[in-house]
Amino acid sequence: MNSLIDPLDEGQQCLVDIVWSTFAEHGRFPAFFYVEYVMRRNGHDAAAVLSSFPAVGTLLTRRYRAVDWWGAGHSPDRDGPVVLTMAGLYHVHDDPTAKVIRDALLAFMRECSREQEAILASPFTMPPVDLDLDMYVKVAGVPGAYVGHMAEVAKHEWPGVRYNEGSRSGHLGWLGEVEFATVEDYLVSVSAALSPPEPPAALSYAEPRALLRAINFLDVTSELVLGSRLVARPPMDRSSLLALDVEDEAGFHAGLVVLTEILRDFKVPGSTPPSGLGRLESHLVGLLPTIDRAVVHQAVERLDQIRIVRNSAVHPKPSSRLLTAHQALGLPFPVRDFAAAWDSVRAHAERELSRVQEAVQAARP
Repeated sequence: MNSLIDPLDEGQQCLVDIVWSTFAEHGRFPAFFYVEYVMRRNGHDAAAVLSSFPAVGTLLTRRYRAVDWWGAGHSPDRDGPVVLTMAGLYHVHDDPTAKVIRDALLAFMRECSREQEAILASPFTMPPVDLDLDMYVKVAGVPGAYVGHMAEVAKHEWPGVRYNEGSRSGHLGWLGEVEFATVEDYLVSVSAALSPPEPPAALSYAEPRALLRAINFLDVTSELVLGSRLVARPPMDRSSLLALDVEDEAGFHAGLVVLTEILRDFKVPGSTPPSGLGRLESHLVGLLPTIDRAVVHQAVERLDQIRIVRNSAVHPKPSSRLLTAHQALGLPFPVRDFAAAWDSVRAHAERELSRVQEAVQAARP
């Protein structure tokens, strides 16, 4: 997980100080051309330093960092502002003005979080949850000289507050709640909320026939315990792909197609959802009331994530479900090493099918 609170290097600290000193004096963030010139006078490449700040967030959210800018890709707009977020203010040291602004804005976000609680009493009509910044600072006793600075930072502090510049009001941002006493605690929570989870430890897959064996064991156990076979056998030339390694993207997707078709065609009564795998949990729970439902649910969910990855060959646009599936299966996004990716998919499939088989065996009457 990226850290927003680790000490900055010399160039990063120099840039933060340049932006802060201008902002503190004028109440506006400086344009990049100004920051670039002053940084160059101090022996630093401003664009390179901007790109070096740790960032959290994904393709599905936004990137959040101590210092932000506007421009195409990694090239800042020369006339665009270079702004400090709360993470940037955290790195302004020994300045009481910066402390007042960040503490007051954090308190404003805490109050925005409390305003959200009005939703609990209004399940059918959205109640007003926006908090007026000017009214808040008067009640809280924040010096009026700092209100404009708070508003400028709030415009860019989307993890904690969604600020409306026109109405000078805001409501809770990306985080589910903001109840932090310190800016450090807030930034740690932002990092945790916006950083993708660490992928699970890689599963070893040394036996080429392990997946086929797991499918067969589940099928045999289903016949012994439930009285009926579960697996609709594909042609031998298709099922044999599950025992073969792959070398390229075509082989990876060919293996995924065979595996997902086997899971889809599980012989489970009913037609909704259309996938046999999707009906498997309710089918097993209905026939085996003592089965460990949590184990079966997790296994079915993980196996269905293989389908999501397989479908990405047809619909490659990133989505939250696709990124979650890659994480769950230990796959990078996008996949580059298809041989390793296929081994990871097979290892996860073998493990989850074995867990279902063991759960069925343990729950036999």
